[in-house]
Amino acid sequence: MKGFITSLCLFAALGLVSCDENARLAKSIQGSWSGTPENFTDNSVVTATILETIDFADMPDAVAPGSNGGEVVIAGMISASTQVVASGDMAEPLTLTATAKSTVSGTWTVIDDDEVALALDPTTLSVEVDPKTVVIEGNVLSGTVPQMDSIRPSVASSISSSMQRALSTRYASFRHLDDVKVKGPLLKFEIGKIDYVFTRQGAAQ
Repeated sequence: MKGFITSLCLFAALGLVSCDENARLAKSIQGSWSGTPENFTDNSVVTATILETIDFADMPDAVAPGSNGGEVVIAGMISASTQVVASGDMAEPLTLTATAKSTVSGTWTVIDDDEVALALDPTTLSVEVDPKTVVIEGNVLSGTVPQMDSIRPSVASSISSSMQRALSTRYASFRHLDDVKVKGPLLKFEIGKIDYVFTRQGAAQ
């Protein structure tokens, strides 16, 4: 009986340590973190570079007392490019570029001392492309350059739809952050076999 009680006490102590570690990680990752530019594509005609910022917010105790988690928002600044073919006898493909903003939100929960579960809501994903940012890049050697004012809205809409599909696929994989570490201003974690490094924005929590 004495050994059984000792074992119970040991398990209880380990449980408290684990809870403390989870709470410590939850506290340390709260705030805003900025990543590095990453390339992605819709596997069709649009390629892009995205710079993401992740905001981890605490869940109010009134909603979830003692919860090691809260709300998360991932915002992206996107530079995208696609090609269209100009009219003319010797038409050359024209490269069009544009900038966009994306957001997706959901919840996060610490499930171990170095693991965080994400539950992003795909219905919150939005991509906004400013038609005014659509421009032609490169030299046009032949063909007739289309009137930019007339094609900007359609190009912006096309890029927005492509980025929406590509980001839906990207964020579907953002379910589990593994090997999470906060070292000074840096947040490091893995998704699958890919390493990510983010830098804290603003004052530490």
